[in-house]
Amino acid sequence: MKVLDYSKGAMPLYMQISLDLREKIESGVYEYGQNIPTELELQEYYDVSRITVRQAIGALEQEGLVIRTRGKGTVVSKREKIEELLTRIKSFTEEMRDRKIVPGTKTASVEKIGADEPLADIFSCRVGDPLYHVERVRTGDGRAIVLFDSYISGQNELPLESGCYYGSLYSLMEEHGIGLPVGIEERFEATVADERIADALGIDVGAPVMKRVRTAWGRDLQVREYTTSYYNGMAYSYVIYAGTTDRSDK
Repeated sequence: MKVLDYSKGAMPLYMQISLDLREKIESGVYEYGQNIPTELELQEYYDVSRITVRQAIGALEQEGLVIRTRGKGTVVSKREKIEELLTRIKSFTEEMRDRKIVPGTKTASVEKIGADEPLADIFSCRVGDPLYHVERVRTGDGRAIVLFDSYISGQNELPLESGCYYGSLYSLMEEHGIGLPVGIEERFEATVADERIADALGIDVGAPVMKRVRTAWGRDLQVREYTTSYYNGMAYSYVIYAGTTDRSDK
């Protein structure tokens, strides 16, 4: 039986399972065309509910790593799909370039702080442990798009010069030994701009804003980044594509 991490701040169980299965696929434990274990077998192996197993398999299916078919179970798809994993979790810089928009940065600031109780709970660290607080206004084709308010794990040293944060944050983290996230949880909500957000994005107080909260985990299942983003609702849209191969639940 595989023991999962149930500690505070750890990656959700379905993501832990998805990551474990992904690594087995990448390492060749489950090869192209081969079935992964059944849902019941995975339930017993990870000691979780059927819903959790289905969420994990669904995540793999969205990444193109497996295909669920009636009568055949869940089959590993072509290995080339693994290359798409790096594009699933994107930095703002990558996101803009994919849209043929020139990314930029209007302002950036960084400071090293001690975690308060809410942040200590998120990062599974002690109150007072070091974190990096990075605040940036990113632009697309010269127009202010988003205000990022980020907290980064203090396990590795990061520069305290604001000029280092005008490019991709993920590239900077990787350069300093903080691995790219392998799993994220994102939450969205509609809100309106207060004075701080309005000033940062050059919009009116009360203008529509999309709030996006990202929690990102590393391979050790510990939180690496916690970011609250405020997007100019008139300049940004977020699109999700979804599909299904099983119509039995309709």
